[in-house]
Amino acid sequence: MEFIHREIKPPESLGEILQAARTKKDLTLEQAEEETKVRARYLEALENGHYELLPSSVYAVGFLAKYADFLGLNKDRLIEMFSHERGKGYNHAKIMVERRLKEPFFSITPRFMMITGIVLGLAAILGYIIFSVYQFTSPPNLEISSPSADQVIQEDSVKIIGKTDEGVTLMINGENVLMDDKGNFSQTVKLHPGLNSFEIRSINGLKKENVKLIKVLADIAGTQMPATVVQPSASPSASISVSPSVSPSISPKILISVSPTAKPSASPKVSSTVKNN
Repeated sequence: MEFIHREIKPPESLGEILQAARTKKDLTLEQAEEETKVRARYLEALENGHYELLPSSVYAVGFLAKYADFLGLNKDRLIEMFSHERGKGYNHAKIMVERRLKEPFFSITPRFMMITGIVLGLAAILGYIIFSVYQFTSPPNLEISSPSADQVIQEDSVKIIGKTDEGVTLMINGENVLMDDKGNFSQTVKLHPGLNSFEIRSINGLKKENVKLIKVLADIAGTQMPATVVQPSASPSASISVSPSVSPSISPKILISVSPTAKPSASPKVSSTVKNN
């Protein structure tokens, strides 16, 4: 018995039938569009089975009927195939949407944790580099906590206390000042009677500097007041004596005595004597 081998081909789809018929007539989609008045993109969607690109079913069936008549095909059979294939495609799309909705939108996996750790580590390193460069290129910090600006002090010395950055050079009126490992400093300086000015300068390795200027008024006790002589022009003669005390803690004594003269027409006599107790 002799067996005949025949190749069994799967049934052709709607798109394959349409494309084969158009190719057989040696027509392009643009030519078919001109004859059927259906846009080429809709004809191409029918041939490729991309039914989601077509408008509503009523219009799509009308396009297919025109195209089938133009190609000389059985439009009723093709419309039935179109309804079957399009409905199958819709069911498949619906299943895919439902499957995606059931899947979690976000999940934490070991890969996600590893990538997150790497990103955070790189961000921390970059932030540290930026901070170090900024701190190195900017002027150093300098804070003076004591004395306050324009302070009046009744002593012959004052202690300048403050804080600056580590590793800088600190100077007060051009003289180097020692600091601890955290940038804290405390320096005692002498005061002269009257207004004293102090320039505190902090300099880093790039010669960036921060300068603070403070002024201190020294009111030192025991400073002698100069003797004052008052000479009135029209009053009777008066004698004024100023005698500063020897002790610095006692204020100077001012003695004023007035002695009128016998003759009003004569000019008054004024004498000033300074006595030390």
